[in-house]
Amino acid sequence: MPSILIVDDEVGLLSSLRMAFETQGYRSAGAASAEEALELLRGASFDVLLTDLVMPGMDGLSLLEQVRADYPDMVVILMTGGATVESAVRALKGGASDYVVKPFRLAEIFHTVERCREQRGLERENLQLSDVNRRLRELDRLKSNLLAAVSHEFRTPLTVMQGWLDLLLQGQFGPISPEQRESLSAVHKSAVRLDRLIANLLAFVESERGGVVEAVGPVPVDNLLHKVAAELAPDCTERHVTLDLAGAAAPPTVQGDGERLRLLFLNLLENAVKFNDPGGTVLVAVCENGAFLDIRIANSHGKIPPEQLESLLEPFTQGDMGPRRPAGGLGLGLAVARSVVDAHGGELRIESDDGCGTTVLVRLPLTVKEACRSHSRNLT
Repeated sequence: MPSILIVDDEVGLLSSLRMAFETQGYRSAGAASAEEALELLRGASFDVLLTDLVMPGMDGLSLLEQVRADYPDMVVILMTGGATVESAVRALKGGASDYVVKPFRLAEIFHTVERCREQRGLERENLQLSDVNRRLRELDRLKSNLLAAVSHEFRTPLTVMQGWLDLLLQGQFGPISPEQRESLSAVHKSAVRLDRLIANLLAFVESERGGVVEAVGPVPVDNLLHKVAAELAPDCTERHVTLDLAGAAAPPTVQGDGERLRLLFLNLLENAVKFNDPGGTVLVAVCENGAFLDIRIANSHGKIPPEQLESLLEPFTQGDMGPRRPAGGLGLGLAVARSVVDAHGGELRIESDDGCGTTVLVRLPLTVKEACRSHSRNLT
């Protein structure tokens, strides 16, 4: 039940207002002076203070000042005669919720009180939402810092481990048996997978922080695609998938960040291989399209439900590929790919259909304009 404290030195009006508000479902209390009102406020809480402006002793403005200092959330409405409207306006500037001019109709005062209560409720909700948003931003910042720190800490020992594994597999420390080679290869494969996960985590954190394309230079896309294909050769062999780069012969050079573009193609080609059937093919085609370069990466099997196509570009999301879906992965590959494309001022689109597999279309500008350098899409 809402509560109201009414303050007026006119006893008849005070009594009438109390009865009127009680018929509206309010719990009411009355005071004939500001001093009495302050005494009542010390012993009970009220949602609304409805006070006369001109009273003997402490007036309504002084009462307002005291109430605002001690009870900042309370709705305070002043009642004033026409000759003191200027004072009421000053009261609004001092923190009053509203004022009404005597004589007034009961419907008017009811409406004013209800409107002010609703407004104060909205203000409280907005403050709570602001506080929640502030905490969420802080948690998001801590999450990004943690991901970046953990990823960096993982990368250093992982690099050392990969180096020693390469030396062992090359026989630099003596011959190894087939069984040893198989075991070392399994460890090396896991290290490579972990390195890719860390690279995606770092790229994801950078995109959330609004990372820009700074290391801009000429990038021969054909060379880059062939290097990525060589990196994925063990994956293709394991899954019995053919990676066909015949359509990526000597395309134009684009201006961009070579390392980010490598990560873009690594994620897209790895997904195309991973979500394919044994014996399937991944076709890569590149062609110049005006001021842009179009890269089309298509696998021959695997349909993604239409309702999942857009969500696949969100971080930590993986599509339902049914029995084809391999285990593992963070669901960051496509999200990172989109962030790289966006940072270069390009476009990325996914198409999927039964019998035709899934195709990822990437359009990159041949030159990165200055405006694109600061263009980055936040993924949260």
